[in-house]
Amino acid sequence: MEKKWRKVIFFDEKMFNLDGPDGFNYYFNDLRKDNFILSRRQAGGGSVMVWSGIGYSGKKFCSGKITSKRYIEVINEQINSHAVRIAGPNFIFQQDNASIHRAKVVRDYFSEKNIQVLEWPGYSPDLNIIENCWGNLSRAVYRGSRQFTSVEELKKVIVDEWQNINQDVIKKLYDSLPDRMIEVISKSGGSTKY
Repeated sequence: MEKKWRKVIFFDEKMFNLDGPDGFNYYFNDLRKDNFILSRRQAGGGSVMVWSGIGYSGKKFCSGKITSKRYIEVINEQINSHAVRIAGPNFIFQQDNASIHRAKVVRDYFSEKNIQVLEWPGYSPDLNIIENCWGNLSRAVYRGSRQFTSVEELKKVIVDEWQNINQDVIKKLYDSLPDRMIEVISKSGGSTKY
């Protein structure tokens, strides 16, 4: 069963803010040291939207503002050209149910290009292994309650930390999919340890 998942490309987008994950900041204060001052700017001070596709044998990454037109461009430029390498010749594309993913122009694109799209339930983060990659990336980017002074600085750290995500970690996430399915079923769709 787990080998069947290896032909799926999981694709998703994530927003990173200058002030920290989702603009919220939490940290533990060591009373033996000077207080670390976290600033809060309106709307997180600025942000970077990143997109990624992961496959059992590789990963692809890009950033920029997202629209249905831009989404098609990214899939065409960044994913399709690498799909066979990262997921094999009969790859299946996974995306969540965001409105731009369901746009008619996007559905028409997939149909025209003969790209098989995996049906995906709404609100299913426990099943989407790319969410684990986002968690790893967020922890690395904001390590030590780090904040950023510019979008360019944030973008550079995101790209550097993305490159540090080892493909073996992604392979383990793929190999966990059968167990995830069993746990989601046993919890009747409720939260799991994943």
